Amino acid sequence: MANRTRTKTKTRRLKARAVKPAKSKARPARAARTRPARAARTRPATRARTESKSPAADGVRALARRIVETTLSNDDEGAFALYAGNVESIEPGQPPMRGIDAIRQKFAGWRTMVSSAHFDPRRVCVDGNTIVIEWIGDCTLAASGKQVRLHEVAVHEIRDGKISRELFFYDPATFAQAAAESAS
Repeated sequence: MANRTRTKTKTRRLKARAVKPAKSKARPARAARTRPARAARTRPATRARTESKSPAADGVRALARRIVETTLSNDDEGAFALYAGNVESIEPGQPPMRGIDAIRQKFAGWRTMVSSAHFDPRRVCVDGNTIVIEWIGDCTLAASGKQVRLHEVAVHEIRDGKISRELFFYDPATFAQAAAESAS
């Protein structure tokens, strides 16, 4: 019985559509303008929204600024304060590192691999609890003095105001190639 009712209702809808006259696609000729021109708009054009939707979003944006600031100033201790104790960090070709002690070891390894590094943020995007930063880095390898340009994208997942997980995307062959060139 229920199927019959649905079929009847569907049939009625189809018949109702068929009865409606089709709209003409041809445009009528423009008539001469008889109304006076509209006055200029008095309200300002649409502006970008500057206020955030929630206090949590403000916190994530502030954390994004702090990530950039600590990276630009090479402030390792300031950076460690941004991480949750059980943080997970994933670098290309490496097994995931877990915990703040692993982050400290990663930073120490980085400092021994490069004698100097300067990173510039190209784009910083915040969406919900995720921060994505595109970095361009100029690094000098400590072993050879060779200059390397690194293009990197960092994805930081935020929980309770701290970085709980981060993923880095770059070509690890950049460093291997520079080391091989300097060895030959």
